[in-house]
Amino acid sequence: MKKINFAWTNYLYLLPAVLLVAVFFVTSIVYTIRLSFYEYDGFSTMRFVGLENYLYLFRDANFKISLMNTVIWVVFSLLFTLALPLLLAILITNSSWVGGFKNIFYYPTALSSTIGGIIMVAILSKYGIPQLFGLLGFESLVRDWLAIPYVNTFIMILMGTWQGVGLNTILFITGLATIPDSPIEAAKIEGARTIQLYNKVILPLLKPTTVVVLLMSLVNSFKVFDSIWVMTKGGPYRTSETLALTMYQESFIHGKFGVGAAVAVVLTVIILIVSYFNIRNTFGDTDQTA
Repeated sequence: MKKINFAWTNYLYLLPAVLLVAVFFVTSIVYTIRLSFYEYDGFSTMRFVGLENYLYLFRDANFKISLMNTVIWVVFSLLFTLALPLLLAILITNSSWVGGFKNIFYYPTALSSTIGGIIMVAILSKYGIPQLFGLLGFESLVRDWLAIPYVNTFIMILMGTWQGVGLNTILFITGLATIPDSPIEAAKIEGARTIQLYNKVILPLLKPTTVVVLLMSLVNSFKVFDSIWVMTKGGPYRTSETLALTMYQESFIHGKFGVGAAVAVVLTVIILIVSYFNIRNTFGDTDQTA
């Protein structure tokens, strides 16, 4: 009887958090899914349209561009925010100024995406860095680089990398610090060279940290919004929009809340599918290890 009371007491500690999640998170999800089947401009009566909002999306050229931009963001963000922090973490842990390098690379992470975006707008505007190219004789480069379609997407990805590399580097440094010395010493005694040591011993032992960084980078890439909004607002001609930005544009700029909700549902389903495979991979490896 005492054991049963103890279990219920533990569940009571969780009850406030469960209620908050149910009220503010689950109800929002249910309402958004319901809204995606309606036509609604925020003022008129909601009208049920079935799958029309989803069919509209897949006929809409802007949505296809937005989906393509989101894929580009995810692929290149993963490439930069996974490989570069790992390389930096290895170099920093083998340097004699670990604390200093950690602070230098972590500093951009302390800035909000909005502030980082404003800085980039100032630097890359017609009166910023492009003027230097003009002085060197490259007059064609004296223009607002963030106004060049598709080029601006890659510039914003590099900006996101600049801000995100610090946190991922710190995570990799922490992961490297938790690797026990015995497997590394054993590999050295057996004659493993540096590349073999990292390929066969260190990187496999670093896999749990790598999975966490990968998952965080994936989710952040899918939902990136504020930096794009500050730098280009999705332009010019909606060519730099991602799904998160399209969701906002359709809902709050064009007054199509049903279409915006449909974009939110599509984005959520994509994130859930990608996250599911990553989580299954993580827990599958854990079970095998156990």
